[in-house]
Amino acid sequence: MLSAIMQPHKLLALIICLIIAQPALLLAQEEDYNPVTPYEDPTEILDLLSELSATDDEHLSEAYQLHPANTSSPRDTMISFMKMTQRFHDLISSENYSPQDRVEVFHLFGQMQDFFDLRNIAPSLRADYASASAIYLREVIDRVGLPPIDKIPDERIMQQAIKNGFPARWQLPEMPFEIIRVDSGDEEGHYVFSQETIEEVKPLFNEIRDMPYKTKAAEDFYYYFFLTPNPVIPSEWIDNLPDWALLDFYEQTVWQWASMFIVIVLAGLSVWLMQLIISRISRKMAPTARHAIHLIIPAYAIGICYFAYDLIDDKIFITGDVFQVVVYVAYSIILISAIIITYMIGTLVADLAVKAERYRYQSFDSHLMRIGIRIVSIIICLAILIKGLQHVGFSLATVIAGAGVTGLAIALAAQSMLRNIFGGLMILLDKPFRVGQRVKIEGADGSVEEIGLRSTKIRLLNGHVTTIPNERVADASIENIGMRPYIRRVSSITITYDTPQEKIPLAVQIIREILALPEGEAPGESQEHPNERINQPDFPPRVFFNEFNADSLNILMMYWFHPPLYWDFMEFSQRVNEEIMRRFAEAGIEFAFPTQTIHLAGEKVAPFPQIEAAAPEPKPESENSQS
Repeated sequence: MLSAIMQPHKLLALIICLIIAQPALLLAQEEDYNPVTPYEDPTEILDLLSELSATDDEHLSEAYQLHPANTSSPRDTMISFMKMTQRFHDLISSENYSPQDRVEVFHLFGQMQDFFDLRNIAPSLRADYASASAIYLREVIDRVGLPPIDKIPDERIMQQAIKNGFPARWQLPEMPFEIIRVDSGDEEGHYVFSQETIEEVKPLFNEIRDMPYKTKAAEDFYYYFFLTPNPVIPSEWIDNLPDWALLDFYEQTVWQWASMFIVIVLAGLSVWLMQLIISRISRKMAPTARHAIHLIIPAYAIGICYFAYDLIDDKIFITGDVFQVVVYVAYSIILISAIIITYMIGTLVADLAVKAERYRYQSFDSHLMRIGIRIVSIIICLAILIKGLQHVGFSLATVIAGAGVTGLAIALAAQSMLRNIFGGLMILLDKPFRVGQRVKIEGADGSVEEIGLRSTKIRLLNGHVTTIPNERVADASIENIGMRPYIRRVSSITITYDTPQEKIPLAVQIIREILALPEGEAPGESQEHPNERINQPDFPPRVFFNEFNADSLNILMMYWFHPPLYWDFMEFSQRVNEEIMRRFAEAGIEFAFPTQTIHLAGEKVAPFPQIEAAAPEPKPESENSQS
């Protein structure tokens, strides 16, 4: 064998045989084994597969609903489009319309989106745009015609054209419509009608709508879609209307316009009546219950919008540009109502949270929680607004850019407001005072009533309410009187200079006795003696003869009243004062009062009576006249 292989001509023949046999060997190997996706052996379930592959005409319509639009090439797109629009026409023009047909119509209505480039169309309008464009396009095709099917490029031809540098698009002959290949997004690689087709198909249809049909398979497609109600409305009702009610006005009949107007007016009146009812019911309710019941109004507005939308879209069957306006209005009302509900829920949650047992005596924590919940609700409202605008048709980049510019403008225009808001947050975090405490801020002396986002309200001692911006409160020097643990009294009791020296220590001793606890009682043992409040272990009363005043001898009295209840302190001080006056009177100790002695230097001035006696007598009137 080795010698045979070594012969050149035999070796060459062997190599040629191997080359010829290699594709067959590779094919056999490929059929036997696939290392990436091994073939499944159907032996065990052949009976089941046979049962599933059996034809059942009864379920063909349901199976058709699961068939997606085939858009893998211009040819497949065109064939699939013609199949689905034909089925759509047959269903909406049928006199024997059933609930099953209605389900399939809705399915086809959504499937029409797969044939068009709707990336620049608002998500809320895509289904309507696609269905209307499909009807216009089918009407144009049925009048102008299509090339033979083998002239429409398939996937293989398009791939070869792309390799040769041609654009991935195909234009329908004699029509300004193009099928393009999507190059990005979820539909990348699919062939759909271009966005320019959506813009041009309606004007072209209006130009050629009087041309004769080349095929009547989908005759009067426009009429059945735009000018007739949903088949659930009996056709006899429409046929019995007068001729003027069936006139076409801006793609809707007169009766459709009237019906839509009636639905809109009734929906608005029902929301207004609901608001009146809720306002009357909640007039005498507590604030929290009132906030809760007022949630019904925006929720009802959302529900009535969806109900009116269903009537206008599915029953009256408004379509085209008019329906797009209806969609914009309905979604705007729903968006505004959703924002109102979110904000009202935030307010309600904040009210319920601050009423919880754990926050009842922690006013700062309750205020901080209230502000935090409101900020979160505002953020959620902004997210709903951005998402809603995006759904209506605004691009996310535009919305975010607009929000950024608007936010910058608002920040520049409301710098003072923002500073006050941050000042309020600093107050709530730093906790220099609490609601109900007495404070002194910038000359305002009173109790704190409310700490808001922008300002702090203080009830002054005269009953008036003053409002101080949080920015100034956060930077001010705050004297919190409400947080004092006691009330200190410092008083100077003055006696005259002619008081005998031995009575000065007696005066000090009298005051100390008045302030002291009864003998034999330690602080904390007596619960009824009033001096218990000023005889605390770390704060005993202090009395000293401490100063020679200009007109008196000064005895300093100091004590600390516990707890810091102001009116109890005043009553106690009155009792101490009365006792000091009584005891001093018994001891013959006189209180000093301010006096002045004035000494005049120079000549002695004569008393007033002597001056009056020495004055010359006036002359008679006659003497004066002679002189």
